[in-house]
Amino acid sequence: MLPPPGLSLSSFFHPLRKGIVKLGWSSLVGVMVCACFILGDLSSAALAVPSAEEVLEALAISDSDQAAIRKGEIVRWTTTEGSDRELAVGVALLVPGTPTNLASLFREAVTYKIVGSVTAYGEISGTGKVGDFAGVKLEPNGADEAKRYLDAEPGDTLNLDAKEIAAFQVLKTQDGAQPAVEALVRGKLLARYHAYRQSGLSGIPSYDRGDGETFQLGQDILLATNQSQVLEKFCEKFYQILLKYPAVDTTPIEDWFYWVNVEVFGRPTFILSHRMLFDHSGIFVTADRHFYASHEYNGLQSIAGTLPVKEGSLFLVLYRISTDGVAGFGSSMKHPVARGLMGPYMEEMFEGIRAKVQ
Repeated sequence: MLPPPGLSLSSFFHPLRKGIVKLGWSSLVGVMVCACFILGDLSSAALAVPSAEEVLEALAISDSDQAAIRKGEIVRWTTTEGSDRELAVGVALLVPGTPTNLASLFREAVTYKIVGSVTAYGEISGTGKVGDFAGVKLEPNGADEAKRYLDAEPGDTLNLDAKEIAAFQVLKTQDGAQPAVEALVRGKLLARYHAYRQSGLSGIPSYDRGDGETFQLGQDILLATNQSQVLEKFCEKFYQILLKYPAVDTTPIEDWFYWVNVEVFGRPTFILSHRMLFDHSGIFVTADRHFYASHEYNGLQSIAGTLPVKEGSLFLVLYRISTDGVAGFGSSMKHPVARGLMGPYMEEMFEGIRAKVQ
């Protein structure tokens, strides 16, 4: 059983208002790490060890980056992005040999510790119940955040669908006190959890952006999954789980669900996260999907893992984040700036891994 979520060496990034993006790899819910990119079918016949060159070519990494990775350098690369809202950044590291404590090293890299901006979290069990969300509170600055919910309207101040907006508007005409708002937030999170558990990506409620426009997070996460052609080719069973959950056999994995409250710009940001774990025959994969974020970004599906190769062990991380902060006018300029801000934090994590395995 993995420890509960909190802060890990991986990160949280969030678009600033006005379309500027600030990305940090240092302080977010460990739940955010990763949607499997580990290359290996779950059947024993497919576990033949490939060369690093085979894997890197399948990842469509440039020749110069491949050469640097084979030399043992930590290399950050940009992969194809599926839309102007998507940010995608990958990092790779090849280390010689196969460390005997590989699984524990990777578990440590995604261990969740409550520090920094995570103010609260909780595990959601089974079918979920209101009590699982008892720790959900509008902290910090609860009075201000309660007012935002009571004044809810279509837009990006809060990620809400039309029914949720209507419920908060009704509450404003009634009690309208912070405890009542918190109770409604808990019910909203539970309902979104139920929708995802029942119907997967297609069940994720939309975000009402106004003027008749809605944003469908499930479509962006589906796009992120379909962008992982290498995963589809070499890890078909896990790919199908990501694609079709819950209408698919999930036996090969362990999974957990969490809610997390992260302080962003003095505001509580509520996240619903689905974490998945695969650990078999030297292949370690931890997968995470944020299927709800209350503001600042839409959601994410990210990737991390390690694969035995003929030259040693290949560590890979790939983040795919959906954020309106890099979309629209000036998108082509915002994307490289945002990727540049993400990279150093990811590389710092890999420096830590390299130091431990050498």
